[in-house]
Amino acid sequence: MVNDPPPFAGVDPDNGLIFAVDLPGRADNFDPPADWDALAARGTPESPVWIHLDRTKPRAQAWLREQSGLDIIDAQALLAEETRPRTVRRETGSLVILRGVNLNAGAEPDDMIAIRMWIEPRRIITLRQYRFLTIRELRERAVEGQAPGSTAGVALAIAEGITTRLRPVVDNLVGLLDEAETRLSTESPHEDDASVIAEVRRQSITLRRFLVPQRDMFLAHAADTNERADKYRRELHELADRTARVVEDLEEIRDRAQVAQDELRAQRERQTGRTTYLLTLVAAIFLPLGLLTGLLGINVGGMPGANEPWAFWVVTSLLVVMAAGLAWAFRRAGWL
Repeated sequence: MVNDPPPFAGVDPDNGLIFAVDLPGRADNFDPPADWDALAARGTPESPVWIHLDRTKPRAQAWLREQSGLDIIDAQALLAEETRPRTVRRETGSLVILRGVNLNAGAEPDDMIAIRMWIEPRRIITLRQYRFLTIRELRERAVEGQAPGSTAGVALAIAEGITTRLRPVVDNLVGLLDEAETRLSTESPHEDDASVIAEVRRQSITLRRFLVPQRDMFLAHAADTNERADKYRRELHELADRTARVVEDLEEIRDRAQVAQDELRAQRERQTGRTTYLLTLVAAIFLPLGLLTGLLGINVGGMPGANEPWAFWVVTSLLVVMAAGLAWAFRRAGWL
């Protein structure tokens, strides 16, 4: 479960300002500005500021559109409901949107949530709707004065934290799939295996959908000739490589889940076929017996043995012998 720590004195999270801190931070520099106009002017390239907002709050939305100094198109992109991982470079800064696994209580990990960032030399503005464990950890580092000293460093730390938390989710999917495949190999699948395999496949497809553009975005930043990117080129290549490995693992999980679903379906079809075959043989054995008993049960005169006390036992014995003979004949023919 991910919870925000209590807000610092003077910060009103209901307005959408979660915190604002001069990098690399200290507990005593989390004090908010006197007003939102002062927040817009805060930060210099030598002492950049990190502003973290709740994008769902109307006051934060209004500040971003009207007082932050951002182009209205960039502000709207940061506030958009539906997002995909992407980056847009402007003359004054870069707009970056990343997706991370949802580790909040009661959420599905594949319901990937967005962190939106505006990065320029004097400030980094981050916006979230749901809580991020990565942001909380960076905030704790800032309280101790141990946060990165640049806006690009903060963005890279956020990207690294998001990427690191992908691995346990993928490993969990692998574990669930391994267990289901083990049971399938012994042809004793659990009754819930079908739903487990389907859920694993669904999650792998959903995660891959967001991580492929995120991998490409890291690669694009690593190839950027911008001086601000040069310092972090190696780290960006590493993030791209780690994300690529996760994507490859998700592709393998997706394909394995498809194979497992096909095998489970084949097992069920074989089981259904065996049951149908057995019922067919039983019907074939009892068909002549039913014909004979039906013939003897017709209500007409002249039925042999109708008045004899031994006739029932003779007919019963004859039926048993016929059934045994048919079973022997089917077994000899390899049908039973």
